[in-house]
Amino acid sequence: MGAPMRCSGLVEGDYVETAEGLLFAVKGLFHPEGRVIAYLRYVPDPEGDRDRGGRRYRRVYGVEETTGLLEAEHPEYLSRVEAAGLTFQAVPRGSIARVYRPRDKLRTLMARQRNELEETLAAFASALASESGVPLTRFGVSGSVLIDLASPGSDIDLIVYGVEAGREAYDALRRLREASGWIIPYDARAVGEIVRARWGDTGLGLEALTEIEVGKVLHGRARGVDYFVRLVKDPEEIERELSSRPLSEVRLRAVVTGARDSIFTPCAYQVRDCVFIDPPRSEMVSELASFRGKFTEQAAEGDAVEARGTLEEVTHRGGTAYRVMLGKKGDYLIPIGPADR
Repeated sequence: MGAPMRCSGLVEGDYVETAEGLLFAVKGLFHPEGRVIAYLRYVPDPEGDRDRGGRRYRRVYGVEETTGLLEAEHPEYLSRVEAAGLTFQAVPRGSIARVYRPRDKLRTLMARQRNELEETLAAFASALASESGVPLTRFGVSGSVLIDLASPGSDIDLIVYGVEAGREAYDALRRLREASGWIIPYDARAVGEIVRARWGDTGLGLEALTEIEVGKVLHGRARGVDYFVRLVKDPEEIERELSSRPLSEVRLRAVVTGARDSIFTPCAYQVRDCVFIDPPRSEMVSELASFRGKFTEQAAEGDAVEARGTLEEVTHRGGTAYRVMLGKKGDYLIPIGPADR
């Protein structure tokens, strides 16, 4: 089971469990007062295909499905921004019964006897730590392994914490994929299901998106097991915004001027020369951002891109800026060619 309730410092990749046994995955690094932004992943279900200590669970998918379930049965785990017509999932801190920490889980797993999936996970984490020089204390394991609901077909959901550690691990993973023989990229056939799941609701042609997904370093296979690595900054490495206000759903084109943070979750791309396609607007967008892993490694510096998302006005200590947040159903980010010089 998870650790006794310790609600401070919850970040991307942690899980929280409510008194009803609902299991939520924490998103992002900062949260509203009294709540934790987290999305429902598993629910108790006598007919579920996952078992933990004699209690069965069912995996639930998609923001729309899980939000609908919560609206019907547990509306207390939803928050609304009425002025913007937005609803997001957030667990009141007082409703959290247990907290699951990826670093604690990996430390425990490395010190005990392991099953086949856990052996592959341990070998993967150890190889990445050794190649990068990043200590294992900077790594954690999330997903179904973290909450003891893994099945034989589960994947490896590894987290690396901190900017410097994340960059070192990313470069090391690229080298391991080229040389290890057992940590490999997806090929176009293997990545097909991922492409359809991630981008099938966008209306875009999937051929170009398949090529992008094949090239991504942060997912692939290790000893035949799917892996996904999240690089998560420490909260003190990010300037916390004072406020953000959704303005409109938009479609736009822009040029990527910076993609150093495209490998992290949350990810960000700095942009210039923004042109709104629909609806026409005049704001000067400086950033595209997302809390969703599928938007990592999606574009490079110098790319002209097209995106669909939510235009937001963001206030920092230094002033106000505009960004487009990517992550709702149908949102996308895709390169459309090199920028005109």
